[in-house]
Amino acid sequence: MKKYIAIGVLALIFLTFLLLSFNKSSIEYTDFQTAKELNKKVQVVGTLEKNLPFQYNPSSNLFEFYMKDKKGKVMLVRFNGPQPNNFTIAPEFVVKGTLQDTFFLASEIITKCPSKYEGEIEQLNKVR
Repeated sequence: MKKYIAIGVLALIFLTFLLLSFNKSSIEYTDFQTAKELNKKVQVVGTLEKNLPFQYNPSSNLFEFYMKDKKGKVMLVRFNGPQPNNFTIAPEFVVKGTLQDTFFLASEIITKCPSKYEGEIEQLNKVR
């Protein structure tokens, strides 16, 4: 009987550890204001602010651009890496990183691809 209790306690400890580690490793979606309050790594969905400059400096491998989040807040984003291929035509994208004092430091940029088959789908719908 003591053996089953010990196994049960160990299983409970293991499950608790697993849940806590999963919670710490998950990166939540948020906006810039909430990212400032959370002060941890987050994901922000937004669009390129095309009326503001964006640039890539190859000597420092730094890409900088302005992004507007879903709540309309515009912020400078810095990324240590090159500009993603379809960055300027992507309808929106996700940046993962942390909010610094005056900018968002991105560790990753994920672009959402525009549908390259949009025209073909519209024509298929017309045929049906």
